[in-house]
Amino acid sequence: MVVGLIVLAVGYKLQVDKQQPQVVPTTALQDTKALSKTIDVTPATAVQIQREIQQVKEPIVTYYVQAPDIVTATKQTQQAINNKSESLPAVVTAKSDRTVITPNEQQQKVDVYKINLNKTHKIKAGLTVIDDKSYATVGYQAGKFEGMAHFKGDGKIKGATVLYTVTQW
Repeated sequence: MVVGLIVLAVGYKLQVDKQQPQVVPTTALQDTKALSKTIDVTPATAVQIQREIQQVKEPIVTYYVQAPDIVTATKQTQQAINNKSESLPAVVTAKSDRTVITPNEQQQKVDVYKINLNKTHKIKAGLTVIDDKSYATVGYQAGKFEGMAHFKGDGKIKGATVLYTVTQW
C-alpha cells in the first residue's frame, strides 16, 4: 500500500510539473537536444513539441509587459501564468500539456505557446496471446475508454476487451 501511495504521489508531481510554464530560449526551440534539456523531456517528446510549434507557426498570444529588459518580461509573464493572472487572456491560462514561454529579443516581445501532446483518439494494433493461442488485436481509444477486438486468422472475432484508464502520468 505504501508503494502505491508513493507511485501516486510521484505521478501527481510529474503531472503538475509538466503543466508549469517553461521558459525556453528561441535558440533552444530549434535544437532538439537543447529543448530536451531545457524543459526536462525525452528527445522524442522534444521533437513532438518542436513539431507542434512549427505547425501553429504563431504563438497563441504575444504578450507585452512593462519591463526593463526581455528577460524580466519573460519572468513576469511566467509568474503571471503561474498565478493565473486575470490580466492575461483566457487562452494563456487554459489547461494544456505544456506551456512554452519564449523571449523574442529581436522584436522585444514574449511569445507563449500552448502545446497539447495528448491526442484524444488513438487506433491501436497488436497481438494477444492466451493459452498458447495468438490473436491479432485492433483497438480504438477515445479519451479514457479503450475497446479492443481479438481476431483469429479466419477474420472472425474471438473476443473483445474494454478498458478504462484510471490514472495516467
